[in-house]
Amino acid sequence: MDKFKNIFLVITTGILLSGCVSQNYVKNIPVVENSATQNEIAMTRISLGLGYLKMGNTEQAKLNLEKAKRFAPKLTQVYTAFAHYYETVGEPELAATSYVKALSFNTNDADTLNNFGVFLCRQQRFKEAEVQILKAIAVPSYILVAKSYENLALCQLKALQFDNAEIYFNKAILHSPSDASILLQMVQLQYVKGSYKEAELYLGRYEKATRRFSPQALALAYKVYEKQFNRRIAKNYAGMLVSMFPGSYEAKQFLLNGLKHIEADKLAQDYKVLMSGDSEAKVKSKSKVKKRVVVLSPRSNDQNNQVANSRLKQKNEDIVEKTVVKPGEADSNNQQVLNTLPVHIVKKGEVLFSISKKYNIRMNSILLWNGISASHILHIGDVINLADPKKADKS
Repeated sequence: MDKFKNIFLVITTGILLSGCVSQNYVKNIPVVENSATQNEIAMTRISLGLGYLKMGNTEQAKLNLEKAKRFAPKLTQVYTAFAHYYETVGEPELAATSYVKALSFNTNDADTLNNFGVFLCRQQRFKEAEVQILKAIAVPSYILVAKSYENLALCQLKALQFDNAEIYFNKAILHSPSDASILLQMVQLQYVKGSYKEAELYLGRYEKATRRFSPQALALAYKVYEKQFNRRIAKNYAGMLVSMFPGSYEAKQFLLNGLKHIEADKLAQDYKVLMSGDSEAKVKSKSKVKKRVVVLSPRSNDQNNQVANSRLKQKNEDIVEKTVVKPGEADSNNQQVLNTLPVHIVKKGEVLFSISKKYNIRMNSILLWNGISASHILHIGDVINLADPKKADKS
């Protein structure tokens, strides 16, 4: 559920170099003057601090943030950066204080309001979170309205307020109709509520908006059709899952138990309990009960993987051989199946170089296929093309 969109202004160290440098003379002694403003220097320090924090070097992160504060003690971004630092190191009270301090300098800073709301939601302060994010949306010059509505919807889901979540997801879609992330969240919500036809419609919109499937999306698509007893299409998605992402947790779960339980199923159970009239507290207590489901850990050891693979190899081959529709090929009902593309889902600790080395693909090719530079920062869950998407479009 922690898929909230934090919005941080990250400025590269190039800002410090961009300030014009002039040379004057005092009593025939050259004096170099840098015209970069104090705020620009502070923003550079913030960028360095957040970079160190991302790498796990908290000491250097705080040192650079303290220097930023000395250069610009009334700059809003200084205190939002401190808030992010304090949350990362497990000091939520100090993080909240930093957000309040940031807003004291600019009460209408929409990015800060959004990030404060996301933080409050992670602390399960749901009502306060809603207030702050709605304030961000109300700022006339704010551009990322769709992402803030998505944050509101995710926060309402975390609070088990399913109807409110649907309202906010709908608002997000109105502001950004082709946002694949929002559309996929709506697929999950409709699945949770048992509205499988609605889930199917949003799934179609999601597939038109993205060519970058993930194992989670394919597993959800399988479940949507499986719940409607449309086993032929469900098997197509299962085949894509095990062929495109054979090492994924979802693919292994499908081979072991037919994906009896995915993440959305837990929410679906909570929704059913709420609809039956039980209290929210009872829902949360029930959701903690361990279900007897065969679970293969994503980090299972080699021996477990070998046992699973030996037991399920034939089943895997049968599914791929019988159910996968080739990219661009229409099925018997003339439903077009999207072209697929080999991709890699970014995991914790991975960088572009390690991905390049893992697949034995030249770094320049990966940069070209994904339209990014060598300095691009990866985030967990990012999708990296492992082939030329233009060629895939023509296939």
